Amino acid sequence: MVKIPTKMSKYCPNCKKHVEMKVKQEKSARRGGGFGATARKEKIRRRGYGNLGKYSKRAVTQTKMASKTSKKVDLRLTCPECKKVWVLSYPRTKRTEFVKV
Repeated sequence: MVKIPTKMSKYCPNCKKHVEMKVKQEKSARRGGGFGATARKEKIRRRGYGNLGKYSKRAVTQTKMASKTSKKVDLRLTCPECKKVWVLSYPRTKRTEFVKV
């Protein structure tokens, strides 16, 4: 189990300085995309006939053999000065706990 503090000192590219920011967990539904560059390319390539190359059925089934046992945690950081919010990806963990510091 990983304990993540509710406030972290991080660099704000908007303010251009280090600030203590509020940390929340981003909803897991936001991860995965579906509208990224590769997803758009796949959608275009799926039109028409012929081999889909990287996105063919065989290639997809070979890459998706085993499911992951944990998910990556996305942290939502909020700058107290400029109120800018962005998402920081955290390594894979089975359980996370937020601790007040």
